[in-house]
Amino acid sequence: MTFLFPSVLLLVLLSSITAWNIALDVTTQVDGAVGGEPFSIQPLITINNKQGELQSLFEGRVTVQIESSPHGKFEPVWKEGEAIPTANKNTFISENVLNGQVFFTGLGINTAGEGYQLKFVLYDEDELLMGTVITDEFTVEVGQKYQLGIVTQPEMAFGGSVFGSQPVLAIQDRGGNIVTDVNEGSVSMMFLYCKEDIHIVFLFKLTTSFTSFIFRFQYH
Repeated sequence: MTFLFPSVLLLVLLSSITAWNIALDVTTQVDGAVGGEPFSIQPLITINNKQGELQSLFEGRVTVQIESSPHGKFEPVWKEGEAIPTANKNTFISENVLNGQVFFTGLGINTAGEGYQLKFVLYDEDELLMGTVITDEFTVEVGQKYQLGIVTQPEMAFGGSVFGSQPVLAIQDRGGNIVTDVNEGSVSMMFLYCKEDIHIVFLFKLTTSFTSFIFRFQYH
């Protein structure tokens, strides 16, 4: 049997009573979400009691994570200028409560898709869980062309034979999503030959036709 000191027991009881009277509200919903870019409208969380009264003296913090993803796997919601969170909840983006509200800035998601929802978790100054709230569903749109990404890597080949799989490149936005409205262009390819610590670089430009937004190289 585990015994709690009176002071610890009192703290737990007071926190439980407080939590029963806490109601989180997403005052401003996410909007203007584009892959790899901060949301144009960032979420605002308000801490009220069950009577709807602002808890301006509440001290604590709120973390954010993706509650629902259209891709059915863990994806991070990141903050501009900070490390990308992992599945470890200790790495989730967190902001302190200020006058009963939590102002998030610079949040974004990389992968485009429909049906995202964010979950916000409130902790008090003693790191006790006080409540959660989930946003409305929103869509992360594909952004503007930003980079050239490799969709298919070339496979190993024997000398004098073609690769088993040829390289395929695509125009992507900042989040790595394929931008489908690019239909013309060219790409430069650099060949790096390494042998006995001697590096020889051949730079040549290939202008290749491609299907919509995909560059495909073929070797004969």
